[in-house]
Amino acid sequence: MKKKRLITALGLSAALFASSSGFTAEALTPAQKAEVQKLIGSYLKENPEVVIDAIQAWRKKQDAAEAAMTKEAIAELMAETKDTRSPVWGNPKGDVTIVEFFDYNCPYYKKVFPSVKKLIADDGNIRVVMKELPVLGPNSEYAAKAALAAQKQGKYDQFHAQMMNKSSRLSKEGVLSAAEKVGLDMDQLKKDMESPAVQQELERASVWAQRLGINGTPAFVIGDQLIPGAIDGQQMKRYVEKARAAK
Repeated sequence: MKKKRLITALGLSAALFASSSGFTAEALTPAQKAEVQKLIGSYLKENPEVVIDAIQAWRKKQDAAEAAMTKEAIAELMAETKDTRSPVWGNPKGDVTIVEFFDYNCPYYKKVFPSVKKLIADDGNIRVVMKELPVLGPNSEYAAKAALAAQKQGKYDQFHAQMMNKSSRLSKEGVLSAAEKVGLDMDQLKKDMESPAVQQELERASVWAQRLGINGTPAFVIGDQLIPGAIDGQQMKRYVEKARAAK
């Protein structure tokens, strides 16, 4: 009965469209349009699963398209990291690259930091590319600029660790205090913080985050996998092992 109704509706619709020279909805008379709409509406009311199936199919198609775009973005990101200007933590020649997006004021990243540090120390063959993504306001942006400026003085690692040691949210004063503790040239630091190179690095990280659909920190790319959110050391280790095995 349902099939018959559908065939009847489609048949009538086809006949109505065929009767118009242009086969367009605009060519139908108001009465014809009303009849088609009535038939379609009636059929969908009696068979709501058709709408549900259509929505599910659409979502599946959208998910597949998004997954393909993410996979492409990850491949391009990993290719770029082979000759990156971003700070690198761990073994610069490591066989597995982790790209880390973070904010110095993110409490979740502060929890993850010890696990990342331990993984790098225990493995010894991991290369971590640091992507400053200050999403939590002006103080986070100030901290990110200071860290990238510290890279120019060869003290990014020390400065990064010093800032991670602070349990409270970082203020501008806290950032400068951390810089002084690791022995940075403060005048040079402040000058480099406003350099085009620092601004370009922040903008580039933001573009990558947008392409990957990263809305918060931390987020990691390990091998061909995007891992949004905080993960523990064991999970991170498994991702590294998977990436290494895939080489």
